[in-house]
Amino acid sequence: MRSILLFGFFACTFNISCIYQGVEEKGTLSDLLLINKPEYAKRFSYTSIQNGYIISVFNPWQGASQIEYTYTLDSTITQHSLKNNAIVPFPVDRVVCLSSTHIAYIDLLNKVDAIVGVSGVNLVTNSRVHNRNAKGLLYEVGFDQAINYEVLVSTQPDVVFAYGVGAEMAGYIQKFTDLGIPVVFVADYLEETPLGKAEWVKFFSLFFDNITLADSLFKDIESSYNEVKSLVPDSENRPTVFLNLPWKDIWYVPGNDSYMIKLITDAGGQYALSHLKGTNSTPLNLESALEFGLKADYWLNTGTANTLNEIVSDFPMAKQFPALINGKVYNNNRLTNAKGGNDFWESGVVNPHVLLSDLVKIFHPNSIEHEFIYYQKLN
Repeated sequence: MRSILLFGFFACTFNISCIYQGVEEKGTLSDLLLINKPEYAKRFSYTSIQNGYIISVFNPWQGASQIEYTYTLDSTITQHSLKNNAIVPFPVDRVVCLSSTHIAYIDLLNKVDAIVGVSGVNLVTNSRVHNRNAKGLLYEVGFDQAINYEVLVSTQPDVVFAYGVGAEMAGYIQKFTDLGIPVVFVADYLEETPLGKAEWVKFFSLFFDNITLADSLFKDIESSYNEVKSLVPDSENRPTVFLNLPWKDIWYVPGNDSYMIKLITDAGGQYALSHLKGTNSTPLNLESALEFGLKADYWLNTGTANTLNEIVSDFPMAKQFPALINGKVYNNNRLTNAKGGNDFWESGVVNPHVLLSDLVKIFHPNSIEHEFIYYQKLN
């Protein structure tokens, strides 16, 4: 009886509750429905309704505040012919991914055959995606402002999974709306913890109506992550870690509350720039970066470099870094394809336990039996 009443209320109010909107506009419906909030992920929640789900995505680009997008998945709708694209027929059969991380979640759910379009297929590392592309079952749809809308429309997607890097994305997405294509913002890349990123598998599973599978998969990931974390020695021996390479004489480094630093901390390391609060990257000049590099025991994530000579050739001052002198430079590019696509940024989002294992092996090699997957030592 409760579900019938809720559905009746929803049907009467969908014109105001299913369009893209701010938090304050949606309160009445949210108050009446049971909202499922992920344990680690902070950027989405979902609610079960009679014929599907209502999904909310919060602040889906950097700097966003009090922004909420609401999407309704409804199994009784056969086509997205409404005036807005907030209602999506589901389960979906044909999807377009504008980020390679979306592919990783869908692959984990064993639904790669549903992907009919991607951005930057050459940078994708997933072999099943490349097989589909070779067979003409999947198409390159272009990047950002260079999206090929003709190709995109021809794929006849049930939904396009997009991501935003700034408020201008809202206007950019309007083009999809004008074409009658449902677009859903995905904010996984803004999560601050490894398990928070991985938990977005539940978000994607809703579109395929398989939340039970996603719950099971995530529980296994969570358990494996915590098991690896428990192997880290409980001591004050936490090596200092420096990150990245300069870009045009500017060294961008993450804040201490970011995803990568959480991995390093859980693996028993400590960030050389722990005074940088927040999650956003901070630009440093070379002189400032050198100061911190000279204090670090380990140096990670050195761009596309595969050897120490490559680093020194582009950045001669690196010869002074203790990490380079002592052979403690490791890069996260072991699984990089011929076009430069790095699987660390693709399948790594659903394998935080493997990333953590790599890092524990680097910082505390005697604590774990493990062969590197995403990282490699540079010589």
